Amino acid sequence: MKKVLLICLFLLTTMYGFSQKGSIKTNTELAIIPQPKFVTTVQKKLNITALKELELPNDWRDLGEQIIDFNKKNNLIAIRIVAKSKNTAIIIKKVSNLGMESYKLDINDNGVSIEASDYGGAFNALQTWKQIVWQAKNNTITHLKIEDQPRFNYRGLMIDCSRHFWTVDELKQTITQMSFFKLNKLHLHLTDNNAWRIEIKGYPKLTSAGTYYKDYPELSNKFYTQEDLKQVVAFAGKHNIEVIPEIDLPGHAIGILAAYPELSCTGGEFEVFPEEMPMKDRKRGHINMVCLGNPDVYTFAEKVIQELVAIFPSQKIHLGGDEVPTNIWEKCTKCQKLYQDQKLNNWGELQDYFTIKMAEIVKKQGKTMVGWDEINERHAASPEDIVMAWRDYGFKQAAEALERNVPVIMAPQHGCYFDWGYAGNATRKVYEWDPISSEMEVLNKNNLVLGGQACLWTERVATQDRLEEMLYPRITALAEVLWSPKESRNWDSYLGRLNQSYDMMKALGINYYVDDAIAESEFIPKKEKPALVRHAYLTTNLQNHGNYHVEYIFDGKSNTFYWGNRSIGVGDWYQIQLGEPIQTNKVSVITGDSKDYIQYADLLVSEDGETFKKVASFTDDGMAEANLEGKTIRAIRIEATKQHTSWPVIKEVKIE
Repeated sequence: MKKVLLICLFLLTTMYGFSQKGSIKTNTELAIIPQPKFVTTVQKKLNITALKELELPNDWRDLGEQIIDFNKKNNLIAIRIVAKSKNTAIIIKKVSNLGMESYKLDINDNGVSIEASDYGGAFNALQTWKQIVWQAKNNTITHLKIEDQPRFNYRGLMIDCSRHFWTVDELKQTITQMSFFKLNKLHLHLTDNNAWRIEIKGYPKLTSAGTYYKDYPELSNKFYTQEDLKQVVAFAGKHNIEVIPEIDLPGHAIGILAAYPELSCTGGEFEVFPEEMPMKDRKRGHINMVCLGNPDVYTFAEKVIQELVAIFPSQKIHLGGDEVPTNIWEKCTKCQKLYQDQKLNNWGELQDYFTIKMAEIVKKQGKTMVGWDEINERHAASPEDIVMAWRDYGFKQAAEALERNVPVIMAPQHGCYFDWGYAGNATRKVYEWDPISSEMEVLNKNNLVLGGQACLWTERVATQDRLEEMLYPRITALAEVLWSPKESRNWDSYLGRLNQSYDMMKALGINYYVDDAIAESEFIPKKEKPALVRHAYLTTNLQNHGNYHVEYIFDGKSNTFYWGNRSIGVGDWYQIQLGEPIQTNKVSVITGDSKDYIQYADLLVSEDGETFKKVASFTDDGMAEANLEGKTIRAIRIEATKQHTSWPVIKEVKIE
């Protein structure tokens, strides 16, 4: 999947630097992401091998241990912490005149001076320092001064831990990587229909029944103890990251109902299901909401929130609130009674009643409730809550909240949903996105836009390597959007710095995606069919969805794709009849850009254009590859072997 970078573009864009007024000047050493606010350089050098001492405040000693560890892992000279340095050294000072997470960094003949008013500022300065050191040539770096501060205080990443489970060590790895690019919020989606992943001592069956899959024992019983999560929180704190828990209510709640079916409207048996389970085998998935007419639901929610507060020091408690149909409530006698007692006008207002009750419970704990933008559809959210805008571009929902002085965090599908592949949310599209739209700007309430975050839902993401591939490099683009001044944003500058940063990502252990179409923005299909990469005829028994023509699978571009108009199964096929015979070493197929992979299918080729022979099967990540060792072929065919739940996406069929 990794491809050759655009070398010419690299050569044109690697020269980067900023004067004190923010104008670009040539400097091949300062490949820093996110781009600092002000940088000035002096044509003098410091030899980093002279930096043998570190002076810093005692209450920031964790930073000292991180520098020592960084030097050790990167074979740099050993450094020791001293009370008062008398030599060339790194000196970190606590001052009172800088904003939250802001810093000054000065490299001169005396060594390195860092100033910050809080731990976050000093931590961010060290991430900049690491990037400078990694680019040192012959152990020397340029003298410079940096003054830097974040544009937004909320710069986040959401990881879906319900659909697939991430170990404590994997979460720590994610924290280390994201903090390097100055992201500072980790939102953990801990519960859903797939599993309840957090130990709640008052309701022990949540993790026994809420993580048990009868037919998938190898995926069962995976959850976080409270001590696990306290360990994650402590580790994150050392990396300037606030961990925000999400418990999804009142919908997406099969994890609750599998353990306590009496909290449902219907009763009966419920079962959580892994993403690996076919849709047809999942039981009662449409009944996934708690009963809002049952007082025990409110008692349950309050006790769970009390335990969350004891684990997570975050000021924010996320309670979901998205995608909740009302049809089950409408047939429930308890919900009907509550509806009548509250004199409600439509069934959506029943969720609003619940939202307001949850906000009161959270406020009683001294915390702030966060919810997906549905909590404000009928203005149930108050200025004391936070709306997380996610649907479509998010701007409409955000503007509605801002009009009522409700703070917002931007996490829209377009720009921030990283379960979408790189054709749907390309790195360039992410970089050119902004959390504040024109319709939000005119409201003059930018101070209520707290920031933004990437969202990685994990229906099709089951390994740490895959998770990192979906995040990097485009999350570095988001990091720059959320940190750096909007007026200094420049795609060519960013791309040049990004090209110089891949070695740093390798050193951090990041399995990044290398995109042969990284300079392209969002793929929007056209009414006209695209030109093919070579003479051929394409046929299929399926229709395409809208303008996502089947010809896109053979146009020579991996950032375009075909999208079918229904799910595929046995009997469905695609065929490329080549205009002339081709001597072929390898045929490969890339499918899927988000969740719509072809997993159950065979790849076939024909030497005469009529008789086909199977040469490969598709893998779980939607790939098929066959080495043909110079065989001459006249046609390629894809045949589905099993029913899929998703509509098919095919990015490209390649002949080498």
